[in-house]
Amino acid sequence: MIKNFSTLESLPNEILFDLYGYFDAQELYKSFYNLNSRFNYLLKSLSNLSIHFRSLNTHLIYHPMIFFSQIRTLSIYSQENINFHQFPNLRSLIIWSPTDEQIFQINKESFPSIEYLCVSFSIAKPSICSLYQKIFSDGFPSLKSCYLCGCESPKNSIQWSQSPNLQYLHTTSNNSSILNSCPNLYSLTLDLLILDDLLINFRPHFNLKRLELIINSIIWLHDENNFEILFSSLPNIERLSFHKTFSIINSIDILFNYNWLSTIIIHCLPLLKQFTYHLHIFNLLNIDQTDLNVHLPRIKENFLKIYKNQSKFSLKIN
Repeated sequence: MIKNFSTLESLPNEILFDLYGYFDAQELYKSFYNLNSRFNYLLKSLSNLSIHFRSLNTHLIYHPMIFFSQIRTLSIYSQENINFHQFPNLRSLIIWSPTDEQIFQINKESFPSIEYLCVSFSIAKPSICSLYQKIFSDGFPSLKSCYLCGCESPKNSIQWSQSPNLQYLHTTSNNSSILNSCPNLYSLTLDLLILDDLLINFRPHFNLKRLELIINSIIWLHDENNFEILFSSLPNIERLSFHKTFSIINSIDILFNYNWLSTIIIHCLPLLKQFTYHLHIFNLLNIDQTDLNVHLPRIKENFLKIYKNQSKFSLKIN
């Protein structure tokens, strides 16, 4: 009986291309480059590579220049000094806790075709303010999607020109100038501590169809006037996802008598097709929550009494 032994070289190009999709550019270079002329040819033909930097010991200098123009996604999780000009065809940039030098390199000259930008930072230092100026003054004409996450943001008094091509935005900022600078947003995620007066002073958005509103404060505020002002400025919302935190130290009666924003939603969002209310139970002190667990069915029942169409409205409790 003859045994057939398969080798990597015997695989067809289509399978090798599929295999390469599980590696980033560094791993591809270390594993396959210069094994033979066929592998080199296949690697050079790839046009959608990614690189992830997580260690200060990772150095771009070890990679062939031919790979730089093939990089489409760059993810940086270290504060190493990297020359961004090496990636002229980049489409997506993800960077966490960037240094000032890294932030100042994020510009149209380094990334003329960038479409997705994700920046996570701690405080709004001058370099971050400069980056906001570029993002929301059309400094990246091809930018379509942006994720900005930070504990602070530039002051509300700053004025920017518009970025008409930005369609998807995730922000932790309460700066109304941001929304005024993005007239053609299709999807918006607001990840805030509270919904305060600073955010709601913006011009109406008629193109926005999807809104995810995340309120992280454990203090249950009964005054929902700001929600009404916000939703009134977004009249064409079709899908709404609302996240709110309920601390275990609050009285359970709050949820028994709560109207789940129904009055505001019915009045302000006539085109709404789907609404999901995410209630996050917060119990940092490990207080006995048996009483709350017993009443969860009643809480859900209260929601369903108000929103009878379960295919359109839903309550999710964590």
